[in-house]
Formats: sequence, structure tokens, C-alpha cells
Amino acid sequence: MRVNYFIVMVLSIIMASCSNTRVIQDWVQEDHEITYHHPMIIGISDSQQTRQIYEKHFVAELAKENITATPSYKLINSKQKMNRDTVLEAVEGTDIDSVIITYLVSSETEVLHHESPLNHGYSGDPDSTRVSATLISTRGRTSSAEIITLKNDLYDVETKTLRWTAQTRTVAPESIDEVVTDVTSLLVEQLVDDGILK
Repeated sequence: MRVNYFIVMVLSIIMASCSNTRVIQDWVQEDHEITYHHPMIIGISDSQQTRQIYEKHFVAELAKENITATPSYKLINSKQKMNRDTVLEAVEGTDIDSVIITYLVSSETEVLHHESPLNHGYSGDPDSTRVSATLISTRGRTSSAEIITLKNDLYDVETKTLRWTAQTRTVAPESIDEVVTDVTSLLVEQLVDDGILK
């Protein structure tokens, strides 16, 4: 019974460590003093469904912080080309003061090597312990993991200049929904901590 519990615990730790999202770069314009209150969220994607899911979720995460945001799909339809002129036209006459654009930088597959938790300082004899010899002899494993890097830029609507940027890196996501959930949550936290949104 203890052996099975131990195996489940080890596998849970390994699985939990396989998938994560973190900010790998964060930049704020040095002389930046403005706090924005109403961004438009743009998710660049070949899939309009993914774009809408991302923008809706980002808006919902911002709403938890009492920040009003507008998803771009409400102002820019799928037939319009996403460029500077289209965005400026979309925000004209609104109270949108900033634009946050998220787009894919890279999506690659990397072979990851995972060390066995028992490979550090274990010197016991399998026959005299409750842990199986098979588990002890497993010194590590390898797996392929997708790594998704996204760039997230915030532009000031009035000056049309870049004021904040961050790159996120997601390792081994189980689905696009996981990427959307993790990235948007992390970005909202970073934007608020950096004093960009309020």
C-alpha cells in the first residue's frame, strides 16, 4: 500500500513540474508615469475562435481587478486586416487609452530530461526497503514538450508608442485553454504590479 502511495506521489510531482508559464522578459518605459484604465485586448491568431477565447478571458481576468477592457473582436471583425491603421480607427472616439497586443514568437518542441527523485543520495538496498527495485533503478526519463513563447506589448493610444512589453514562456501545456488561462492571469498580475493598469 505504501509503495503505491509513494509512486503516485512521485508521479504527481513530476507531472506538476512539467507544465508551467512564467514571464521571461519584462520592460517598462523608463520615464513612464501614466496608469491606464481601459485597454483594448488584441490576440493575434490564425484562428478567430482562439482569438475570441483569448480576448474574452483576458477581459474577464482584468474585470476581477476592477479594470475595464474591450476585446478587439467587438471593434475589429475577422474580415478586417489587423494593422496599425485598423486599430487606430477602431479606438477612435472611444475611451480606450491603451492597446495590449499578444502574438506568438515561437512554438517549438524540446526534449526534456527529468531527473529521478531517487537519484540524489540514495544508497539503500532495494531488497531491504518497501520501494521497488524497478523504481530505484530508474535514474531519469526524457520526454518531448511543446514550448510556446508569446510577446505582449502595450501601446499608448494618444502617443502611439510602446510603453510596456513582456514575454511569456509556457512549457508542455495540455491544451490551448491552459495557455490562455495561465498567460492572461500572469499578465494581469504583472501589469498591475508594474503600475501600468489600474
